[in-house]
Amino acid sequence: MRPFPALLLIALLSAIACLPSQAAAAETVELAIEDAWEPYANADGTGMSNDLVKAAYRAVGIEVQLRVRPYARVLVEVRAGTVAGGLNVAREPSTAPDFLWGQELLFQADAHYYHRSDRPLRAKSAAELQHGERIGVIRGYEYGEQFFRNDAINKEWVSRHAQNISKLLAGRLDAIIMFDKTANLLLTRNGLAKRIVPAFPCESSLIYVAFSLRHPKAAYFAGKLDEGLRIIKANGVHAAIAAKY
Repeated sequence: MRPFPALLLIALLSAIACLPSQAAAAETVELAIEDAWEPYANADGTGMSNDLVKAAYRAVGIEVQLRVRPYARVLVEVRAGTVAGGLNVAREPSTAPDFLWGQELLFQADAHYYHRSDRPLRAKSAAELQHGERIGVIRGYEYGEQFFRNDAINKEWVSRHAQNISKLLAGRLDAIIMFDKTANLLLTRNGLAKRIVPAFPCESSLIYVAFSLRHPKAAYFAGKLDEGLRIIKANGVHAAIAAKY
């Protein structure tokens, strides 16, 4: 055997061995996401928020591993640094000091007070809720400073939207707060779109991925998410995903 082909083969194999594998090169960020905010975040790990975050990180070459949890548990894990960050957290004075925030908004979630069409609220705006009205809300969610500062209403906290809907139908609540995409989905699915209707707006929530103050790479992953979100907002992917829901 002539030596040249053998030497060439050895050189080629050495070059291939030195190339990093695609799997080894891929970065992965681990995030926690809630399990019960349809259609933003579903129990099976799908939803609008999931799609937006995965698309943003994909745009900068990072894979996402999601831990699906109850919302309260998401916040616990992010604060502890068990994960780099968590979805979907509203950036408000009550939450701002606890987390590291990126610059790019994930999305804005609009919400309303919903009441029974046959038993409407007397109030015509959130500011007029001053008479002990029983308002159903989800434990751990943020509803804006006006809501939290209003001590003239009775805030009744539960874990699931289905509980609030049942209590409203039974006359045990005067109104419930739901984000509009969630309300449209749940009320239509259950044939309740005419029985439970929007009364007036609640404050909109600015939804972010909240990053941990204790995770060693949280600042890095927050910066990469900002970069990816800017890309998908510019190229239309963000709008296309939001429109699906």
